[in-house]
Amino acid sequence: MTDTLHVFAITAPEGLRHTHLTRAEGLAPDLPPLTDWLGAEVDTEEIELFPIRDLGDMALSDYITMAFAPEAIPPQALRKINGIKGHALLVPERALSEEPAPTGEARLIASLPLARPDHSATLPKADVAPMPQTLPPLPAPPARRGTGALWAMVVLGAVALILIWAL
Repeated sequence: MTDTLHVFAITAPEGLRHTHLTRAEGLAPDLPPLTDWLGAEVDTEEIELFPIRDLGDMALSDYITMAFAPEAIPPQALRKINGIKGHALLVPERALSEEPAPTGEARLIASLPLARPDHSATLPKADVAPMPQTLPPLPAPPARRGTGALWAMVVLGAVALILIWAL
């Protein structure tokens, strides 16, 4: 089972960012008309749009590998992905209403298969032990040690005070 990540190079205003982090911070930029640019309805809560320079020394392919875990990036796609200048737009297939048909403002660089969990296996039921009817008694609290010595010190202290006061 696979899903697909579409990697686009786009022309966007300088500094435009729309990522999982910016959404978590409550930032809501004015996005370009992505639906028109991609030729499909876009769920903007699933996309990542950012300037390549935000990655610093990290290659875009490394970011994609860490963030989206593609099954593999073919060498020819790797060169194209790392050659993007300006802004990158990362769009998982689930964020699109249909197959993208990009226009001049968005250029499809690569479509990468993403690994998805396979939950189709049937597992045997585990045996469950019944709950015990009665709980075992709690252990008795440990005996206090040293309380006799404490009382003896208190009594000796009191006697010493009385003798000092009497003299």
